[in-house]
Amino acid sequence: MRVYYSNLCRLGSGLSESIDEMIRYGAGAIELMMDGPQWDEFETRGRELAALLSEKPVVYSIHTPVWDINLTSENAQARQAALEAYRHSIAFAASIHAAHVVVHPGFCYAPVFDKKTARERAARAVGALCRFNSLYGVPLLVENVGSAATCIFTQDEYIAFIGRFGGRIGSLLDIGHANLCGWNLTDTISRLKPFLYAVHLHDNNGTADSHLPIGSGSIQWGSVFQELLECRPDLRLILEYDIGTPLELLRGGKELLTQAFAGKIGLGGEPSPHHPVSAAVQI
Repeated sequence: MRVYYSNLCRLGSGLSESIDEMIRYGAGAIELMMDGPQWDEFETRGRELAALLSEKPVVYSIHTPVWDINLTSENAQARQAALEAYRHSIAFAASIHAAHVVVHPGFCYAPVFDKKTARERAARAVGALCRFNSLYGVPLLVENVGSAATCIFTQDEYIAFIGRFGGRIGSLLDIGHANLCGWNLTDTISRLKPFLYAVHLHDNNGTADSHLPIGSGSIQWGSVFQELLECRPDLRLILEYDIGTPLELLRGGKELLTQAFAGKIGLGGEPSPHHPVSAAVQI
C-alpha cells in the first residue's frame, strides 16, 4: 500500500511550489487535482508541465477537474465539455505515467431532475472514456461523489455501476462521501474489493463534506481500517484534506496510516503526536 497526499489542501497555489512543499512534509506520492489557474493552459503546455513534474522525486495520480464540470449535466453542451476535459486529463496522465485517473461520474443538483437519467448519462460517458483510454491504458477509477441529495447512486447502485464495465474501470471509494450519504462503510468496502484500487480518506460529521483530518469527525475508522487491511496489497491510501489544511496534519495522517496498516495501532495505543486522532481511529 502507498500513501498519497491530495493537493486539494494547496488548491490555488503554484503547482511546482506546492509539490515541493508537500515533499518537504513527507509526500512520496501526490494526487494532482486539475483545477485552478495553473491548469488553464495545460492543453497547450502539456509537455512543459510533464517535464516539470518528472523532475520531482514523487509518483503521481491525476484527479480530473471538479469545479464547474458535470458529466451528467442537464445541459448537453456542458456534458460534452466535461467529456472533452476528461479526455485531455487522461492523455496528460499517460504522459506523466500517472498511477490512475479519478473520474467523477456526475451530480444531480436539483430534485426535479431524474437520477435514473443521470446514471444512464454517466454510463454512456464512462463508456466513451473507456474507449478513448484504450489508446493510453491509464487505470480509470470512478469515485462516489456528492451528498445523499446530489449523489446519483445509492450504495447498491454504485457497486453495480462499477461492476457493469467488466474490469475496464475500477473504484476509488471516497470514505468521507460514503459517510455523508449514509452508506455502510465496511459493507461497501467488502463488496467492492475486486474493483477497489484506491480510497480517499477524510472525515466529516455526516452533515457536510468537510474533508477533515482522520479522527476529527464521526467516522468509525477502526472498522474501516480493518476492512481495508483485507484489500489488495497495492491499495492507494489518499489523504484528501480540505483547502488550507496545514501540511503538518497530512504528515501526521501518513504516520497514522503507516502505523495502522503495519498493525502497530492497538486499543489504547498512542496516536501520532502530529494528528488529532480519536479512539474511533484505533484498531
